[in-house]
Amino acid sequence: MTIKKLTLAFLFLTHAVAWAGGTSPIGPSGGMFSSAPVGADGFMSGLAPPPGVYWLNYTFHYNADSFKGGNGKEIQTGPLDDFEANISGNVFRFLWMPKNDIRLFGGRWAPDFGVVAMDKRLKVGGKWYQEQGLGDLLIAPVNLFYQWGDVHAVLYVDFLLPTGDYDKRRVVNTGNNHWTVKPAAIFSWVKPNWEITGIFNLDINGTNDDYIDPRTGLESTHRSGKAFHMDYTASWRVTPNLNIGLQGYYWDDLEDDRVDGKRVADTQTKVFSIGPGVRYQWGSISLVAKAQYEFAARNRPEGEVYWLRFTMPL
Repeated sequence: MTIKKLTLAFLFLTHAVAWAGGTSPIGPSGGMFSSAPVGADGFMSGLAPPPGVYWLNYTFHYNADSFKGGNGKEIQTGPLDDFEANISGNVFRFLWMPKNDIRLFGGRWAPDFGVVAMDKRLKVGGKWYQEQGLGDLLIAPVNLFYQWGDVHAVLYVDFLLPTGDYDKRRVVNTGNNHWTVKPAAIFSWVKPNWEITGIFNLDINGTNDDYIDPRTGLESTHRSGKAFHMDYTASWRVTPNLNIGLQGYYWDDLEDDRVDGKRVADTQTKVFSIGPGVRYQWGSISLVAKAQYEFAARNRPEGEVYWLRFTMPL
């Protein structure tokens, strides 16, 4: 196994943290193993709910049995040859839409926060590693809701705080041990019989100052590069309460990771996913079920993730 692949594997394993919050794919710097939510939302997410407090609950399961290299081919030598990942969890997220119409920059203001409980299992080099617990806390103090005719939008910033459990000598962790700032925008184009939703995110990561460089075994620092990711949904309204459609996500690291401030080549990840989804509105409760199948992965696992989400007022 080359030094690049060994370094990539170690970065992936030591920084594989799953928030999957409003949160989903995978890589040393983000996704289902990261604190950055991806793939969880869609289906008219740009619409503002009526005033009240809402519970958004996401149950997910991710599994993969292959790890793709930078050329898109499965790695078949070294400890990643028989790689497997099984990650399950539940995300608890809460949104408050104030009764008073509070406006900032023309948008209606509402805050939210969330946290995930997870069970993470990875198989590397023929050995399984497992960790259970809470992931990093996500806080979005400013969500701004807009509407322009059939187009609904939300502008917001997520802050991921390093509150999850972390140990630099452990293969699997439930916390990232660094902060992430994630400016994002949601756009939903909603017509009587169909809708299209896109969620666009930029992840800006802080530095993990408690890190061991796998190439030297020495104490060092690690910083994941910036990443762009998006969720998408295109659905058809079959009945007034039922939507069915296609949905998925795209993840692309814009920069390599850095160790002690120096770039580590070939650590950018990329992946697409697509799959069916269904949304059912039952009174004030909405239910969403989704399957997402990954393809064209680079420098990360390639698998599938399943979501079951409900939203209800409290």
